[in-house]
Amino acid sequence: MATLCLELLEATEWLEAWRKIDKLAQSSGEYVLAKFLASAYALANDGIYGALSPMTREFLARDIVVCLEKASQVLESQLFSQPL
Repeated sequence: MATLCLELLEATEWLEAWRKIDKLAQSSGEYVLAKFLASAYALANDGIYGALSPMTREFLARDIVVCLEKASQVLESQLFSQPL
């Protein structure tokens, strides 16, 4: 599920996703996107994932859903605001 954030950002790895989310947050003013990507990154990292309780994993998974929704909205609004 966490890798869906990579797909949405059209990133092949996490460092690229962080760069893209930073640009997206700066251009939109939606800095909360970085928090949501951090949740996705934590769940995608085996070491971090293994250290978390099931309840914490569930909490972070909900942030991933919000990340996908919010990032989609921001990307869509930027797409439609560009002149053709």
